[in-house]
Amino acid sequence: MQGILVYITGLSGSGKSTLAKMVVENLLKEFGIHAVHLDGDLLRSCISNNNYTLQGRLEMASYYVKVAKLLVDQGFIVVLSTISMFEAVRAFNRENFKNYLEVFLNVSEKIRINRDPKNFYKNNTQNMAGLNQDVELPKRSHLVYTDNFNINNACRDIIEKLKEVNAKFAL
Repeated sequence: MQGILVYITGLSGSGKSTLAKMVVENLLKEFGIHAVHLDGDLLRSCISNNNYTLQGRLEMASYYVKVAKLLVDQGFIVVLSTISMFEAVRAFNRENFKNYLEVFLNVSEKIRINRDPKNFYKNNTQNMAGLNQDVELPKRSHLVYTDNFNINNACRDIIEKLKEVNAKFAL
């Protein structure tokens, strides 16, 4: 099987990690396929990086996709959930991953503030992407979901797209 990168992006509170976990669980439960979930926050904590400046975020985003590339090149399905503030990183993905699926969760600020799972909005966190730090939002994603999207349908759509991305992907 050829590796695939499913790149789920959106701002904090958009549902990236929740959707990524659901995709990984469904691939295993329905098809017996073990996929790897890489979460931006967890990867950052693994290397104890607390640099949330624009430069620090760009370096971490590059790190995330390099780790994903190592796994994809070995045939793994990688589901990476990350804010992905930079078009340059997404352009790198499109150029360097043969099998690539980009999913953008374009959830309004009002909904993200209401969810606020990490209390970033409540605590007025500094260097927060999309709040007090500029973000280059995706313009070329394969799938885009807005506001109160149905997560079950989104998961099903992603799995269907995986079949299209790689014809040899035998689900």
